[in-house]
Amino acid sequence: MYRVSDNDVIDLSKVEYITIDRRQITFGEVTWCIYNNDIEAQMVFNNILLELGYKDVRFEKDKRKQSQTTLEKKEKAFEIFWNLYDKRHDYNKTKITFMNFSIETMREIVKAVKPYVESTPDKTYRKTPRSWLLNNSWKNEIILDRKKTNRYIKPKYIKNER
Repeated sequence: MYRVSDNDVIDLSKVEYITIDRRQITFGEVTWCIYNNDIEAQMVFNNILLELGYKDVRFEKDKRKQSQTTLEKKEKAFEIFWNLYDKRHDYNKTKITFMNFSIETMREIVKAVKPYVESTPDKTYRKTPRSWLLNNSWKNEIILDRKKTNRYIKPKYIKNER
């Protein structure tokens, strides 16, 4: 909560700080507001600024926190990829390669990992994680060997009496 005068309290939960005449005002935890909506609160705030004579007011979000959350998302996506791929080889270089992708590409990669791992159950024939990433192999078609997957289940009443 931020008090701008004796009677006015403004909810600024959508901003981290305000710059007024090149001075930065940082806000703590915002809990409630006496105004009905954001527009009403901003109108009162603007009237106070006009009366005080401030000319330059900017509402900004903290970009450092946003980049940290992006980094955290990428770290989490890599851990999901690493655990799903299930071939532990060259962790650090794989992580560096993976972190260079955008978050949208990371989503595609994580979606494609499971079908690829299922198509190559023997780890010796599976590509290393880094080469799989460098070759954009998540875009490749995955061909399942139908001969290996036997869907026939022998009924219990049939006996081997030949």
